[in-house]
Amino acid sequence: MVSPDRHTSDPADSQLSPSESTIMQMVGDWLKATALPSDWALFQGQQNRLPPPRADFMVMQAVSRRPLATNHHEYSPTSVTITQPIELSIQLTAYGAAALTVFGSISTLWRDAGAVSWFQQRRNDMAPLGTGPLSQHGFISAEQRYDDSATLTLTLVVETRLCRPVETATALAMSSITEADLTDHN
Repeated sequence: MVSPDRHTSDPADSQLSPSESTIMQMVGDWLKATALPSDWALFQGQQNRLPPPRADFMVMQAVSRRPLATNHHEYSPTSVTITQPIELSIQLTAYGAAALTVFGSISTLWRDAGAVSWFQQRRNDMAPLGTGPLSQHGFISAEQRYDDSATLTLTLVVETRLCRPVETATALAMSSITEADLTDHN
């Protein structure tokens, strides 16, 4: 049996940055500061069977993550930082009579240079990329109340980083070294 490598790192030692919660917080902050009406509620997560709020509201959730390039490795004496640009898609679902109007504003502002500037002033590892098509559909709540709803997907580019300890060989232990006998014994 081969002994385990003593130099492998613990997966708990390396965390992907920025985390999904950080990304969602940034997108939520942008929505609240720039495009979402002040009387709208914003939630992160999936719909469940709880009664919806009485006011208009929006739910956002990450729906896809696609690598855009090959990983890049940057080494230091004690660690390696692996970076990978990804395209992250976040689906917004709005519930309320003004859902399409609100999404029209969000779609227009998300594709604007002002949105890119807003993100760059706060973080240099993410930027808005584009939006998907607007879709409108009806929604029947748990109280059998009909509400207008719409969906819009925002895409952004995120440069993810993962820092891990470098495997090093500071000492080499060998139980014995023998010289090979290369003579022909025929």
